[in-house]
Amino acid sequence: MRLQLTFACGQYDRVIALQDGSISPEGIDLNFVPMLPTELFRRQARHAEFDVAEFSLSTHAILADQGDRRLVGIPVFPSRRFRHSEFFVNTGAGIREPRDLIGKRMGVMEYQQTAAIWMRALLQHDYGVRPDQIEWYFGGYDKPENYTERVPIELPSGVHSTTIASHQSLDQLLDQGEIDALMGPTAPPSFLRGSPSVARLFPNHREAEIEFYRRTSIFPIMHMVVIKREVYEKAPWVAESLYKAFVAAKAEGRSRLRRSGHLYCSLPWLRVHLEETDALLGGDPFVYGLEENRKLLETFVDYSLEQGMIGRALTVDELFAPETHGSVDPRSP
Repeated sequence: MRLQLTFACGQYDRVIALQDGSISPEGIDLNFVPMLPTELFRRQARHAEFDVAEFSLSTHAILADQGDRRLVGIPVFPSRRFRHSEFFVNTGAGIREPRDLIGKRMGVMEYQQTAAIWMRALLQHDYGVRPDQIEWYFGGYDKPENYTERVPIELPSGVHSTTIASHQSLDQLLDQGEIDALMGPTAPPSFLRGSPSVARLFPNHREAEIEFYRRTSIFPIMHMVVIKREVYEKAPWVAESLYKAFVAAKAEGRSRLRRSGHLYCSLPWLRVHLEETDALLGGDPFVYGLEENRKLLETFVDYSLEQGMIGRALTVDELFAPETHGSVDPRSP
């Protein structure tokens, strides 16, 4: 009897084989539910709505710190991203370098976002700008919305914040100069439409990201995969079965990208991109597994503690199902 499980996730090359059924976890039938992270993370954090789900690394750590055990992690990381490219400034705010952010007004969609933790750590450790030296503004990122946290958190006492009105957006305020800077998951609409009032803090972001990686070996993890605890406790074997299927699906995705004779995705220089990535990041920049990512995960936990997102020094082992602690992910060619 195979388990029937819902699986909500973004549609990445790393998981498409699970969606189209060419890879199937042993003993499990997955009902793939395509969903963007913003909606998915709130629904999963509040209601544990899906049996298996892509999930925020930061929110998983916060829930663990709060004693919320509804979700069990497996060391599968479908989303990683460098973030220098996603700091934006109002061109009239006098911000020429990161240290100019001190005393300025910074918008962010959610303080607890994984991306925001990595980005604040970048500002603090590489440029000497602490979170308590910035005025934080929360609200809808690219369009007006009623702001609510995906899970309640208490900001550190030295961090000052304002929630913008529900009829405003952070993008709008940046373009109008009512906030000085913005950091987030992607480029805001004002920048994409070419507003002269909005520019990147790091115009040479690709070079900055390459230098950052060469110096730190950090390719930041954004998302992981979680299982509802009630599913896991009834059938603990699902953790290892799912892990193995995710590894196989990622290998299949990489194989499809590298097929010769045609382009798998709409990038004219796909082969060049792959060769450059291999030269810098090695054979598989999206490597899964706890041991393969232990140092990186410990760094993230340290940053979360430093920024007051968690109140104790979590061990990375407690974030993941014990059945997956010894799992390995052979690097794909």
